[in-house]
Amino acid sequence: MKIKLMLVTVVVLVGLVVLNWTNAFAQGPINTHPKAALYVDNQWHVIPPETQLWYKFDLNEIRLPIEIVLYEGQAKRLLFNVYAPDQIGTDSVGNPIGRGTAPKDSPDLVWRGAFAGSGTYFLQVINPTSTWQPFLISITGPSFVPRPQPAAPTPLPTRVAPSPTIDVMQALLYPAIATLRAPLTPFPTATPSATLTPTITPTPQSIVIVIVPATATPPPTPSPSIPQAQPSPTPAPVVNDWWTNAFYVVNNRTYTIPGNSERWFAFDYAGDRSKIEIRIPGGNELKLQFRVYTTEQVLRYIVDGTPVGVGTAPRGSNDLVWAGDFPMRGTFFIQVTNFEPVAKSYQFNITGGGVTLGQ
Repeated sequence: MKIKLMLVTVVVLVGLVVLNWTNAFAQGPINTHPKAALYVDNQWHVIPPETQLWYKFDLNEIRLPIEIVLYEGQAKRLLFNVYAPDQIGTDSVGNPIGRGTAPKDSPDLVWRGAFAGSGTYFLQVINPTSTWQPFLISITGPSFVPRPQPAAPTPLPTRVAPSPTIDVMQALLYPAIATLRAPLTPFPTATPSATLTPTITPTPQSIVIVIVPATATPPPTPSPSIPQAQPSPTPAPVVNDWWTNAFYVVNNRTYTIPGNSERWFAFDYAGDRSKIEIRIPGGNELKLQFRVYTTEQVLRYIVDGTPVGVGTAPRGSNDLVWAGDFPMRGTFFIQVTNFEPVAKSYQFNITGGGVTLGQ
């Protein structure tokens, strides 16, 4: 019996040590949602396994490119996405305007681009691996406005477990063993007390019945002095009418383009020289036009506007098609133009081993 009690005591003590160490690592990151996003501070941070963290950054009115670098992001198999302010809190979240890609022979993830105006933009860092990963994000460019990170709340004091050395274990176990070896003192015998019978004196009750005539009660009139809650306005949907708001292409999804307008789309390419084919079924019959741009070309689109490729109709086909390949990886852009005054509906079909599309 004593041996069993000793084993139980040892198990309890070891369990307390493990529990204290578990509590020390229980506190996780707070910025796991866009509403809790932290400002980018160009400092090292750690992301837990299978977790996404949200960060934000401010841009001024200068419409010049910025560069976002996630150092060693490719080597650590991390990911990051870029979102515009009006995408947060709408159904468009999940279709970023940009994704970090790795330049050739680089362990980093990089995204370069420019935005239409000032505001607070968002970064989503994703760790799909099963291990903790340290990471560093850096943002540079004349449009970037550094912001001080607000002070983090003071964490609750964490009890540090003592090191399980031999002296500590002896100090804990020897008193317990001495207690187990001491003679047991019998428990005192309880003497039953006399049973008390409660006396309940009934109190006379009066029942009052009130008959209310069946008259409809008018609804309360709101007081003019009390402001009434107004419904929140529905945020305007994101429109991909400029390359900075480009949507990632989803094959076989139906898109609509208004009359006399343009729409911008994007896709990522691995730079492995694998063949790419971009097709808009029936695009020639719809009298649409599409052009293909590299990242460097869209950055100078206002000045130059020269594309790397243009969709054309093969002989006897109603489709618009462009085929080719690239020696570099990165994000590429598609501009679809409707020169007629009526809206058109169309779809994409992009194929290629090195192509990454939206979902």
